[in-house]
Amino acid sequence: MKRILITSTDVMMYMFLLPHVKYLANNNYQVDIACSSAEGFKTEGYEEYLRKNIPEGSEYFHLSAERTPYTLKNIKGYSELYKIIEQGNYDLVWTNEPVMGVITRLASSRQRKNGLKVLYLAHGYHFFKGAPLNNWLYYPIEKYMARFCDMMVMINWEDFYFTQKRFHTPVKHIDGIGLDFSKFTSVSVDYKIKRRELGIGINDVLILSAGELQTCKNHESIIKAIASLNDSKIKYIICGGGELLEYLKKLSKKLKIENKVQFLGHRYDIGEILKVSDIFAHPSEREGLGIAPLEAMSIGLPLITSNIQGIKDYSVNGKTGYCLDPHDINGYAGAIKKLANNPDLRKSFGEYNMKAVEKYSIDKSTTDMEIIIKQLVG
Repeated sequence: MKRILITSTDVMMYMFLLPHVKYLANNNYQVDIACSSAEGFKTEGYEEYLRKNIPEGSEYFHLSAERTPYTLKNIKGYSELYKIIEQGNYDLVWTNEPVMGVITRLASSRQRKNGLKVLYLAHGYHFFKGAPLNNWLYYPIEKYMARFCDMMVMINWEDFYFTQKRFHTPVKHIDGIGLDFSKFTSVSVDYKIKRRELGIGINDVLILSAGELQTCKNHESIIKAIASLNDSKIKYIICGGGELLEYLKKLSKKLKIENKVQFLGHRYDIGEILKVSDIFAHPSEREGLGIAPLEAMSIGLPLITSNIQGIKDYSVNGKTGYCLDPHDINGYAGAIKKLANNPDLRKSFGEYNMKAVEKYSIDKSTTDMEIIIKQLVG
């Protein structure tokens, strides 16, 4: 039985990697996990959940490291992880995320000389075409650290081709880390009651966005686009919290559309809200892939997105909806107007999306990752 250690933050493990742990355990691998707590999520109870839900026989290790590179706690986290790897007799270490990826690859370096294989899955580089200059500070670090692993895996094609050209490490591509679409497609909701609960009229056109209120999510572009249309039937809901909440509220008020925009914070009924929405908007400035639009596609919603990095792998202008420059306010406004006034067009895009999104399923992703792991450790 091959022994695998998977490292990440606990929120990454909870949201995306736990199905891979279970899949590998069910396919005759011994899988342990080592996680740090992501700042901003320490009260969510992810560690407790993971400890209770990892497969029988798997071990959970807590690391003192953090997701930010600017803390001395990462030195302690490195020391803890080094001991775990030295004593674990692992055949493969699979690491995720930039900071954890650096710590893990360094901690694995001695055992790698003894045959340990190291796999790094990048969930989206911070540096990409059109990224701010300071984001490119990550590039020399990633290039240097590439020599400390045996395989790199990318979840979008831009990162794959960049790695293939610039780094001297074998690289593979997979279609995302995997989504369980049944969590959304199986949701049942009373359309009228849910809309009434949200304060949305039956004849309103509801645009939904889901994501943290951060600069990179670029929610303000959709707010500005809606304001430019001056259409009373168009309503906008944003699910997610973050430091830009007050700024976005003030912007909505300044543009005199505060009665059209709602900030719902973190929600556990996203599936229900998706089911009563008409359009999904995702104007991000940076995404490794972008999970929320894929979830919306599975429900059958048309997309209005930016055309950056991972998003452009699946968001195709004129097929999935509209795919535009992140700050093309007029373009977003035009796309919203077209979709708001044409239910048949929304339906057509939605039907295409439900089929196109299938390759991003968790079943395909777990299988793809096992194939890569077998190539490394047999």
